[in-house]
Amino acid sequence: MTEPTIALYGAPCSLYTAKARACLRKNAIPFQERFQSHPRYKQHVLPTARNHRIPVMEREDGTIIQDSTLIIDDLETRFPAIPRTTGALRVVDLFIEAFADRSLLKAAMHYRWNFPDENLAFIRGEFGRILRYSDQAQWDSAGMSIAGRMSSYLPPLGITTDSIPAIEGAYLKLLDALNAHFFHYPYLLGNAPSRADYGLMGPLYAHLGRDPYPVRIMLQRAPLVFRWVERMNASERHSPEFPDTDDSFVDAGALPATLVEVLRRVALEYVPEFEATMAAFARWHEAKAQLPAGTPVSEKGDQPSFGMIAYELEGRTIHQASGGHTLWMNQRVTDTFAALQHDEKAKAEAIFAEIGASPVLSLKAPRRLSRLQNTLSLA
Repeated sequence: MTEPTIALYGAPCSLYTAKARACLRKNAIPFQERFQSHPRYKQHVLPTARNHRIPVMEREDGTIIQDSTLIIDDLETRFPAIPRTTGALRVVDLFIEAFADRSLLKAAMHYRWNFPDENLAFIRGEFGRILRYSDQAQWDSAGMSIAGRMSSYLPPLGITTDSIPAIEGAYLKLLDALNAHFFHYPYLLGNAPSRADYGLMGPLYAHLGRDPYPVRIMLQRAPLVFRWVERMNASERHSPEFPDTDDSFVDAGALPATLVEVLRRVALEYVPEFEATMAAFARWHEAKAQLPAGTPVSEKGDQPSFGMIAYELEGRTIHQASGGHTLWMNQRVTDTFAALQHDEKAKAEAIFAEIGASPVLSLKAPRRLSRLQNTLSLA
């Protein structure tokens, strides 16, 4: 009899599936990847999760976990051999993960959906294959339907004709900083993969390192970033470019200059959007402070928002819907920071001051957020 194994319901072209898959692969955790067209998904997973978004992990005992962040939380708890950052470096780790989950969505979605001549045939085929349609006409029809729906998400994400030069400029500068860093280190925070790597794998593989148009940019401009993508998709932890290394992380008290530059690029993109989102939540909460704990942020439950925001990026004003999950992810950063001992807290404060991200640690939300029944809710 076959032993029960983890099942990951997702897709090769799914941003957040790439994040969860990388954690499973890099830590040699046995699993099966399945599409949403698998009978088990419709019979058990979707009715249990009550949320159509992927990835969803089914544990060996049948427990269902939806959301890539919570999937990695569960894996870190159950598999102690997974390398785990600690102290001030853990705060940095979660900060990069939050950035990758939220701020890099703009570049990922722009480069996928705004270049149909290069990308559409590939993406159309991806969705047709995932849905297991048997003939080309069904593939094409499904692909065009999904493309139209996904393209409608671009303006709420702040992707407009006016903002595109800023989105592209910020992304290319981040690629340059990452390329310089991966000359010296196999992973973001040293010799072992961490949540920062898993987070970045979402956009940097599923969209930007796989779709026809943006993957060419990565190959030509940042080949060491592409090599990192390959490394993150392999089950081996060690890489021939960095032989005989241990699983150590960098010292939070003396971060490498290349990592500091990456963090500065992250802060330049993330902090203005975060501050604007926090202000939007404060306004939203002022009118809804009486709502009880457990109230969903959005009745739809999908892409919950506190209203429109505006902030500056690369000399342009970005207008977008605030993302509720931005604050939920950042709450994980501040909770970890608050739990540090005095000396580690001082290290974290020094790092975030140096990179221009102090507001990430200091700004306080008017109320905590939680995920209840896979829906962003008030705590």
